[in-house]
Amino acid sequence: MRSSKRGRRLQIAGFLLAGMTSLWIFQEIGNHNLSTYSLGLGTTHFMSQGYVFFLLFWSVFGALAALFFSGAIATAGHEDWASHTIRQLRETSDRSLILALSLIGFCIPLLIRWRVLMGADIADDESAYRFMAELLASGRLYAESPPMKLFFDRAFMINDGKFYSQYFLGWPALLAPGAALGVPSLMNPLYSALTVPPIYLTLRRLGGRRSAVIGAIIFLSAPLLQFGAATQLSHTSCLFALAWTAYFTVRIYTGDDRWWLHSALATSFSVAFLVRPSSALALGIPLLATWLFSLSSLHGKARRNALAAFAAPALGFAAAFFVINMIQTGGFTSLAYQRAVQYARENGFRFAAWNWFPKDRTLAMSFGPIGLAAAQTGVSLTRFNYALFGWPLAFVFLPFAGWRSHRSWIPWSMLISFAVTHFYMRNGGIDTFGPVHYLEPALPIILLTALGITRLTSWLRAIRSTGLAPLVSARAPFALCLGLIAASWLGYIPVRAMALNEVGAVAGLPQRTARAEFEEPTVVFVQRPFISRKCSQTNHFLFWRPNNDPDLQNPILWVNHLTVEHDKKLMELYPDRNAVVMVWSPQCIPTFLPLSSVDDSNFPPGRIGGSGELPPVEEMQ
Repeated sequence: MRSSKRGRRLQIAGFLLAGMTSLWIFQEIGNHNLSTYSLGLGTTHFMSQGYVFFLLFWSVFGALAALFFSGAIATAGHEDWASHTIRQLRETSDRSLILALSLIGFCIPLLIRWRVLMGADIADDESAYRFMAELLASGRLYAESPPMKLFFDRAFMINDGKFYSQYFLGWPALLAPGAALGVPSLMNPLYSALTVPPIYLTLRRLGGRRSAVIGAIIFLSAPLLQFGAATQLSHTSCLFALAWTAYFTVRIYTGDDRWWLHSALATSFSVAFLVRPSSALALGIPLLATWLFSLSSLHGKARRNALAAFAAPALGFAAAFFVINMIQTGGFTSLAYQRAVQYARENGFRFAAWNWFPKDRTLAMSFGPIGLAAAQTGVSLTRFNYALFGWPLAFVFLPFAGWRSHRSWIPWSMLISFAVTHFYMRNGGIDTFGPVHYLEPALPIILLTALGITRLTSWLRAIRSTGLAPLVSARAPFALCLGLIAASWLGYIPVRAMALNEVGAVAGLPQRTARAEFEEPTVVFVQRPFISRKCSQTNHFLFWRPNNDPDLQNPILWVNHLTVEHDKKLMELYPDRNAVVMVWSPQCIPTFLPLSSVDDSNFPPGRIGGSGELPPVEEMQ
C-alpha cells in the first residue's frame, strides 16, 4: 500500500514538474525573443504580430502544460485527501456552494480592477456610461449642453442642446446605484457575482450537480469574463441578464408552471435588450421561441395567466424604450446611436469618433462580400478561442455535449443564432482583454462545455461498466478541464494581466497626477489624443478625455483645448477655478502648465478633427 502511494505521488510530482517546465520554456521564449511577450494589441480586426507569436507558442506549450497538469490531477484523484474533498463537496448544499462561488465571483474582478487596472478606464466608452449613470441617478435622461459646447464635445456623446450618450440606457441604469453611492467600480463585479447562480441552477436542471459545479468553475476561471467584469463596459451586465433569461426559460420548459417565472423571464430579457440589443436578440430569440413552445403544454386560464404575466413587464420595458427615444432624440423609433451620427455630421465631425461616416453603412455591421465576412468572423473566432478561457482550444468539449441529451439543443440554438446574426459583424471589438463583441456567447459555450464534460464522463463510466478495459479513465474529462484552467492561470493569464496593467498604469496617470497635484478647483485643457500610444508598448483604446459630471461640479474639469485664446474665453465662465493645459513629457509624464504662461505662439492649436472650422473667439457662445 505504501509503495503504491509513494509511486503515485512520484507520478504526480513528475507530471507537475513536466507541466511547470513547459510553462518555463514558454516564458523563456518570450523573455529572449519577444520582449517578455509584448503583445502590441491595439486592434479591433486582425491580431498584432506580437500577439500572434504569443498565441503560437501558447498553443504548443500551453497545451503541453495542460496535459501534464491533467495527468497530475487525474492521478491525485486516488489520494485520500482528494476523496475527502469530493465527499465534502457532495455534502455541501447547493445554497452554500452558490453563495461561496458568488463571493469569489465578486472578489476576482474587484481585485483585477484595483491591482491590475489600477482603477483606470481602458476604453473611452466607460466614461460615457458613467456620465449617463450619474444622469439617471439624478433623475434625468439628458443634461443641458454647456456654454461653448465645443470644449465639451467628444466621441460617443451627443451635444446638440441636449447632452447625453449614444448608448442604450440599460447598463447606465444598472450602474446608477453605484454612481449615486460613489462606488461605480463595484457594480460590474456585483453583476458578475450574480451571474453565478443562474449558470449553476441552469446546469443543475440540464445536466445535474456535477455540470453545475463545473460550469461555475469555468465561469470564474474565464479571463475574458473576469477581466471584462473589472471594467465598466456593458457586456458583463448583458451576460448577467441573459444568464437569468436562460435559467427562467429552462425552468419553464422543464415543467415549472409558476406564473411569476414568466414575468421574470420577460424582465431579464428586457434588461438584456436595453443593455445590448444585438446580443440580447441573437442569444435571446431561441430562448423566447423555447418559452413559446412551452406554452403549448398549458391550456385555458393557465396559458392566459402566463401570457399576461409575460406581457406586463415586457410592455412596460417596451414603453420605456420608446419614451426614452422620444425624450432624447425627438422620435419614438429614433435611437441615440442614429442621432450620434447625425450630430457628428451637423457638427462637421469635430471631436467625433469618425472623420466621416457614409450614409449607407451601419455602426456595427458590414454587409459586403461573403468571403470578407467569413474572414472577419474567422479572425474574431480565433481571438475569442484564446481569450475566453485562456485555453489553446476553448471548444474542445463542445462536440461531446450532444444535441438532445441534457437538452443541449437549448444552448446550441443560442450559439447558432449568434453565429448567424453576427456573421457580418465588422469586427470582434477591442483586443485589450479579448474580442468584447463576442463576450456574451460565452454563456452558451460555458453551458455546452460543462454538459460536454458531464456526458463524456458518463460515457467513459459506461464503457467501464461493460467490462471492457478503458483506455481513458472516467476522471479524464474533468481532469483535463482543471488542467487547462491551471495552465491558463499560470501561463496565459499572467501575460494578459501584465498587458492590462501596462494599459491601466498609463491610462489612469493623468487623473491620478491631477488629483495629487491640484487642491483647488481646476479646469484642465487637453489635446487629442488624451494618451499617446507612444507611452505604452501595449496599445490602448483611450483617446478622449474623461467626461465630467453632468452638472460640471467636479473639482477637476477636463475640457478640449482649442486655442489658447479660445481657452481663455472659456475661463471667463469659471473665474473661481485655476486653468492649466496638459502636455506629455518625452518620458510620458503628464505635466500641467498654467494657461497664463502659454500663448498661441508657443502652444499649438488643438486637434479638432473633421471638416468644421473653429468659430472666432468673439462668436463662442
